[in-house]
Amino acid sequence: MKILPDSGFTLIEMAIALFMLALLLGTGLSLLSSELEQRHVEDTHDRLIDAREMVLGYALSHAATGDGRPYLPCPDARPGASVSAGNVANDGQEDRNAATGACDTQEGNLPWVTLGLTPQSDAWANRLRYRVSGNFSNRNAGMQLSYMGDINILDAASGGNSIALNVPAIILSHGKNGMSAINSAGLPNPMPNGANELANADITVNFVSHTASPPGAAGGYFDDQVIWLSQYALFNRLVQAGRLP
Repeated sequence: MKILPDSGFTLIEMAIALFMLALLLGTGLSLLSSELEQRHVEDTHDRLIDAREMVLGYALSHAATGDGRPYLPCPDARPGASVSAGNVANDGQEDRNAATGACDTQEGNLPWVTLGLTPQSDAWANRLRYRVSGNFSNRNAGMQLSYMGDINILDAASGGNSIALNVPAIILSHGKNGMSAINSAGLPNPMPNGANELANADITVNFVSHTASPPGAAGGYFDDQVIWLSQYALFNRLVQAGRLP
């Protein structure tokens, strides 16, 4: 009697096939994850650009109570911050002292409700951070062409080179790790450990901007995205619109 050869897979062949399938799936998922992450980075960059345009639009459409000069919006105070009468921290509205015209705080959330900004967060559902110079944001005084901001952008927290100095306002995303950002539940995330990300969270006038870096890099892990409004760009738009001098 003639014995037909077995047409099935051996255990070794099945193991090899499963290994190759797992390898292909793993590679595909890794590529998909990287592509999705890059899309989040690009989406957040676009949102920061839109936010800067909204801040500019605010200046173009608001006149100081004194001589009608323009001014920039105030931040929305972060949770737990002290605000003046009638204001509520962390509600998306700018927090401004009704009597003095000054901001309750120079740094906090970008006031997304005041600006009518949609979406109101970065691609990781964390609030955008915003700081503004006091002499550019007082509603009673407005700004002048001679003004300079007090915010600086460096490429490292310690001994860094200057990228931009004396800017009126800055907007940033705390990136995928969201360290120190206000999350979608309205609560602050943990503070970062790396010096460069900490510089963007310590409520001072110096900020850091550079390409993303891993945990072992000098200055620690860094995935913040930073954008700023220079006085030159601001004044140019306001002069062209006839709002200054």
